[in-house]
Amino acid sequence: MEDFCRTYLGFMVCLWDKIWPPETIREPSVPTIAHNAPSMTPSVDIVTVLYDFEARDQQELSVQAGEELCIIRDEGDYIMARKLTGNMEMGLVPSNYISSLSFNPDPPNGTSASHSMTDITGQPNNYCFGSIPSLSNEAWYVDVSNRLEAERMLLSPPNAHGSYLVRPSDTIPGLFSLSVRNENKVTHFRINVNSKSEYYLQNGRSFKTIQELVVFHKTNWKLLKSPLLQPCILEIDLTQTWERSHSEFELVKKLGQGFFGEVYEGVWNDTVKVAIKTFRQDDLNRSDFEKEIHALKNICHRNLIQLLAVCTIGEPVYIVTELMVKGNLNEYLKGPEGKRLKNADFVQMICQVADGMEYLEKKQVVHRDLATRNVLVGENLICKIADFGLARLLKDDYYSPENNRSIPIRWTAPEALMYCKYSTKSDVWSFGIVMFEVYTLGDMPYKGLNNRDVVTKVTQGHRLPQPPVCTMDIYNLMLLCWEEKPENRPSFQELVEKLTVIQRTVQ
Repeated sequence: MEDFCRTYLGFMVCLWDKIWPPETIREPSVPTIAHNAPSMTPSVDIVTVLYDFEARDQQELSVQAGEELCIIRDEGDYIMARKLTGNMEMGLVPSNYISSLSFNPDPPNGTSASHSMTDITGQPNNYCFGSIPSLSNEAWYVDVSNRLEAERMLLSPPNAHGSYLVRPSDTIPGLFSLSVRNENKVTHFRINVNSKSEYYLQNGRSFKTIQELVVFHKTNWKLLKSPLLQPCILEIDLTQTWERSHSEFELVKKLGQGFFGEVYEGVWNDTVKVAIKTFRQDDLNRSDFEKEIHALKNICHRNLIQLLAVCTIGEPVYIVTELMVKGNLNEYLKGPEGKRLKNADFVQMICQVADGMEYLEKKQVVHRDLATRNVLVGENLICKIADFGLARLLKDDYYSPENNRSIPIRWTAPEALMYCKYSTKSDVWSFGIVMFEVYTLGDMPYKGLNNRDVVTKVTQGHRLPQPPVCTMDIYNLMLLCWEEKPENRPSFQELVEKLTVIQRTVQ
């Protein structure tokens, strides 16, 4: 029975290994490179779910605490996993909802070990640590040790769809991972090694060198569902220093002016189009500037604008970010393309903003100026939040109530207006205003009232009316965001969950 299942139903290997543990069938062959080196028993890449998780879309997998899953591949903040019971459904699960991977501990120095890895087909395969191949001369090899840095590089200009790199694995010393950008998402594939010291992504297709593996998958990219079009471009070295010279940038045209300063379309080193925000030196929070820049450069999410560089020596100060082709969401809504938007488009946009804000919430970053003017639009209605880090780079008094020109009154929560208390819950209030802007195609909130009247009305309990094209379930979310007490407002995680349910009904 076991032989039949393993031969003809090999794709369910996780289940068979659970029913018939490999160690009870046969002694594993453990390759060694020294006499008396300690061996290690192979283990299937199985993890335990720590918390209940309800899927929010068709790509995700609902799981319950205590359930065991078979890992298929890493997906950044998520893992692709398959259930071991029932219909063996497959989908994405947040990586912080599962226990650590069930690899055996690393062997002592000077020994080798055999482990079981799960390739992209879900098949467990043994690999051994051997000599590390020389890849330093390859254009596609980048010596970064974590997936977050790889994602930031691949998602930053001038890299685009199809950019890829090979890097050291951040989980298993001595192994490597292939990271590929597919549209605005980066997928990571672990490069496994079999007992013959051959490299593979799928069981059954192995190569003597990683170079051969890359060449094969450039031609047969459909196996990965991600084309390998060009190696990651490192001409703009973001890993060394974020402080750049003004001479590297040319201001091409002014795009607008907001509460933070003027915004320009620019060019970096005559090649890369970027967005440049300008400030005065007096506005910078110098005491924690380096620390905050370091924190911001590690923030990477598909719905957040990527910070690229800063120029803080001399006037004016530049903060350089990626450029979005469609401009800010407020102008987009008011333009001709905005008039063609439907309810499903509105929900798609606010869901993306909520996703980005949920990520910032987890990182404990407070935006302080969330509005459609600070959400940028790309092709295919891709929305990214801008200016989320500027609050950490500027002096506290830049937001002081006495400096009313710098406070976005109509988007700011009452506790922030009255007592300068900013938090993720004050961002939630602003998100409610963003939803109102989207459903009114960029209308000014509290139109017809001056700022002083807005403060009076809001503190007295007045709330914006339901937009004509807005459904009741969306308006109820707005009202939740505008609860007077911050603790009564939902978190962004709760908002994402509610919006996902609504999104399913309009698709």
